[in-house]
This record gives sequence, structure tokens and C-alpha cells, in this order.
Amino acid sequence: MKTLLIILVVLALIAAVYVYLIKKGKIKDDDHDFIPDVVEDKVSDIKETVDKTKKEVKRRSKRIKEEIDDVAEAAKNLTNQTGDVIGAIKGTSRKGRKPKRKK
Repeated sequence: MKTLLIILVVLALIAAVYVYLIKKGKIKDDDHDFIPDVVEDKVSDIKETVDKTKKEVKRRSKRIKEEIDDVAEAAKNLTNQTGDVIGAIKGTSRKGRKPKRKK
């Protein structure tokens, strides 16, 4: 019980000193909400940084998805072409478009 009382007295003294410093102007608080302006500025800067980071992460993840889709398409094309290589090894004729004739 005694420890609780000591803690409450210490907290009350800290709050009194804080209010005194705000009233004297040592801690700047233009909007009188008992939150120092420096803290408010830092919080707003952090929020802006988080928003920018979110946008960048979304942009990068979208680009990664596009690249993964490209790789998947190339892998599909590779499997199709592998069959053609096996056919060439066996000696079958080439399928598809005929090569251009030289003039």
C-alpha cells in the first residue's frame, strides 16, 4: 500500500512539472492539448514515411507478380520447345513457319 502511494505521488509531481513547463513556455504547445509540438511533428513525419513505404511496397509487389507471370509463361514456352528438340533428335521434320528464301 505504501509503495502504491509513493508511485502516485511521484507521478503527480512529474505531471505538475510537465504542466508548469508548458505554462512557462519551456515546452512549446501551440494548440494547448498538452502534447508537445515536437512530438506531434515527429508523429506526422512518421505517418508520412509509413504511407510512402506502403505505396512503394505495393508497387514492388505488383512488379514482382508481373515478373513471376513472365517467368511462368517462359517456362511454359520452354516445355513446348523441349518437345521440338526431342523431335529434332529423332529426325522428324521441323514444324511451324518455313524459313525465308534467300534472294
